[in-house]
Amino acid sequence: MLISFKTKVILELDHKAGCEKSNHVSTKMNLECSPNLDESMYRDEDGFPTKHGSVVMTNVLIQGLVCNIHNAHENGFRNDCEHLRYIISELERGFASVVEVGTGEF
Repeated sequence: MLISFKTKVILELDHKAGCEKSNHVSTKMNLECSPNLDESMYRDEDGFPTKHGSVVMTNVLIQGLVCNIHNAHENGFRNDCEHLRYIISELERGFASVVEVGTGEF
């Protein structure tokens, strides 16, 4: 039996014309499961991930990063090691920020 999971992430930025960077406003994400699964194992009644859902979301995001790193390297956009250092730097920066946790509607 094939099963699938999808994690949707929306990154909302505030961009001012002429600026090189944008300000992070919010990040919203949610987990979707294939219809042949019991969704209650992965999402609670409010739509938040359960313990199993959190593990699945982490794995989906990691595999998405791995795929993106390989793709960027194969297309000459960015070296693998440089890309990993960038990801680690952004993770460190993200944990230094104040975060409000919520579920996203898509």
